[in-house]
Amino acid sequence: MQRNPFERVGVVGLGKMGAAIATALVKKGTKVYGFDPNISESPVPGVTLVGTLDAISKESEVIVIAVKPNLVLPVLKEFSKPSTFVSIAAGISFANLSESAPKGSEVVRVMPNLPLVSERGAMAYFCEDPVAPSVERLFYGMGSTIRIAKESLMDAVTGLSGSGPAYVLTFLQAMAEGGLQEGLSYEESLSLAMETIEGTLVYFRSLRNEDASLHPMEVRNWVTSPGGTTIHGLDALERGGFSTAVRDAIKRATERSKELGKG
Repeated sequence: MQRNPFERVGVVGLGKMGAAIATALVKKGTKVYGFDPNISESPVPGVTLVGTLDAISKESEVIVIAVKPNLVLPVLKEFSKPSTFVSIAAGISFANLSESAPKGSEVVRVMPNLPLVSERGAMAYFCEDPVAPSVERLFYGMGSTIRIAKESLMDAVTGLSGSGPAYVLTFLQAMAEGGLQEGLSYEESLSLAMETIEGTLVYFRSLRNEDASLHPMEVRNWVTSPGGTTIHGLDALERGGFSTAVRDAIKRATERSKELGKG
């Protein structure tokens, strides 16, 4: 893997995810050029706004397309110079990206998520073999990257890790509200809930580093005593359909990603 960052990267679209990627790139020392006709000044310090897609193309070694899915292909068709284009849009196929980009371009499908700003992103990508090192180079230092062998699985990635931060934050809020309901202040509950979620994941990851076959349920059983508080809490979760609801959320988000790809 090449760890030295690109010197110049263009980002088209500086909404939440585009700005997050731009922020992470600036932190790495990359010169970032942004294009977004909906803003008059960059939301990210260190990003140079340019007025045209031609200027982005001229200044950048690789270009991240971070606009809404329905705009990805029209934007690509506006470019005249071949480049390496990285699309983060859900549902837009590799074939359509390739057909819309200037002839001679290289294209990549990536599904990142917002924690990349904190160097804890979970990103999966699909591309042709020669481009893979460039993808790893672009996202190095932003979290973990996984190359997907079958493009059809990118929709599942979207449903799981792309949308996943929203599921986790919903769970976090529910835990905080549960503590509030039982008499803790909201700030006390939120603090305890955040540390519990983060601490559990750090702990489980350390265990997996020693035993890669370790299953989450095995560790869960360590803190689930017969007749104790945890088993009663878990029973309430399952009676409420917790596990099924999480699986259904990922399934529905995956289906929506497929729908977006059909236009």
